Amino acid sequence: MQRRSLPAILELDQIDPWRFRTVEVTETGMRTFGGSFAGQAIIAAGRTVSPERRIHSAHAHFLRPGDSSRPVTYLVEPIRDGGSYSTRRVEARQGDTVTFHLVASFHAGDDTDLAFQAHQLRVPTPVGDSVIEAPSADEELRTWARRLTAWLGMDLHFPEPPARSHAAASTSTSRQSIWLRSTDGLPDDPLLHAAALAHGSDLLLLSTALAPHGRSFSDGDLDFASLDHTIWFHHPIRADEWFLHDMQAIWTGHGRALTNGALFDQQGTMVASTAQEGMIRPRSTTTT
Repeated sequence: MQRRSLPAILELDQIDPWRFRTVEVTETGMRTFGGSFAGQAIIAAGRTVSPERRIHSAHAHFLRPGDSSRPVTYLVEPIRDGGSYSTRRVEARQGDTVTFHLVASFHAGDDTDLAFQAHQLRVPTPVGDSVIEAPSADEELRTWARRLTAWLGMDLHFPEPPARSHAAASTSTSRQSIWLRSTDGLPDDPLLHAAALAHGSDLLLLSTALAPHGRSFSDGDLDFASLDHTIWFHHPIRADEWFLHDMQAIWTGHGRALTNGALFDQQGTMVASTAQEGMIRPRSTTTT
């Protein structure tokens, strides 16, 4: 697979004040990665807001599968510009089809002496090889991770076995974690780094829900798709430096699953939080 560049994935052309279009398309019509929709929509929304207002939340719904070989047009609607908050609604279209919807909120920032984070960094920072690069690791896992890196434009480092590994399946853990960073350097644009963080935050979050069951999407007998995804941004971060997504399964049932996550920089500062609901059901079930 040809390696993709994260800056190219997130690049948008501005058609008019409220419309944007993706620049990069792929040679094959693979299903668009949900994180790409989220990152691109954040770029589109942020380009219509004063630069001093930083994104603090984004709430997305995945409506239909996207086709990566076709451009996406983002239509931005200004909902509110208050004294310190701005809200934007973004609709993603491919042709006449609405594929994705996002509401983003931006904040100028307030001075306060209140500071607290409930979650702490629980795994080591990325030094040395990832666990799936160990000599004893499964070659299929290594191949899978390298393909993800090429497709997403992000380096991956696993501090513990991922949910799809035999080691994780044998423990039925409800958690998994991954260090990520853009493979390419990014310019000093806070909006771009926030979009890159959102792009990476969609990776593996839904698969965490299968870990307690000792299952994996690689089993091949499950249909799955992200339904909605929320990310709250707490602190600025450089997405071309390592950041950790520590994910946990919360609930599964009725063909759906709920997961959440905390994102950290290497110093242990919690920079963002995530939550995602997705569809997980046997292949024989009626499709959406």
